Amino acid sequence: MIRNVRHCETSNIGLQRQNNEDSFLVVDQLCSRRDVQKYGMLFVIADGLGGHAAGEIASKMACEETVAGYYAEDLIVADNLDDVELKIQKLEKTIWSVHNKIIEYAGQQEKLCGMGTTLSALVLTADKAIMAHVGDSRIYRLRNNSCEMMTVDHTKSQVMIDGFQIRPGQEIPRYYGRILTQALGGYDDLFAVFTRVENVQSGDVFLLCTDGLHDLVTDNEIREILIENPLPHTACDKLVQAAISNGGHDDVTVIVIQL
Repeated sequence: MIRNVRHCETSNIGLQRQNNEDSFLVVDQLCSRRDVQKYGMLFVIADGLGGHAAGEIASKMACEETVAGYYAEDLIVADNLDDVELKIQKLEKTIWSVHNKIIEYAGQQEKLCGMGTTLSALVLTADKAIMAHVGDSRIYRLRNNSCEMMTVDHTKSQVMIDGFQIRPGQEIPRYYGRILTQALGGYDDLFAVFTRVENVQSGDVFLLCTDGLHDLVTDNEIREILIENPLPHTACDKLVQAAISNGGHDDVTVIVIQL
């Protein structure tokens, strides 16, 4: 198990929202209710969507069900998996289960119809970072002063970039905005869960954030804030302050983890 991991989490409603639809959960080395030694630490962030309180419910449900499902001993996975493959399959199966549970729950109440959420999850072990992701929340890694986005946005604008219809950084047509192509729940629009595995190094910094940050703060600004603020709680504060200073039109949630 990784030792001396420091982390901080901050969520802010921003300047224009009436309720915060973001959620997060952390299972670290101090948590005695989960088998962290066997399955690693887990950091989860979600940004809900839907009318009324639906988004708030969806994001909270996604975080809670992901944690419960990932650490459950009764989840059926394939035999003869190595340790990393086991964790990937548990995480992916859990997220598919969460997707179905949100759809089922929303179907029981008309006002929750179509509710959904993004989800980004990071598992940390002694030597690996295992990521699973749906939507447009993000995971970044800062290593040797280089900041890399580790996830891929599930948005129509990203589809246009992938299809060479627009270039990265080019202005995106207004009518596309940040329309999601995948979400948990919603209208059953989940095709695949993005997964990624990376080796970890001492000094790595991971950032999980909702689009309330990266819509308003550039990747370069994020990098500078992480470099200039090596303490996780200071980095969290500075990132949220930057989003609010740049308009704060959305709720913003960040998790900063330092190895």
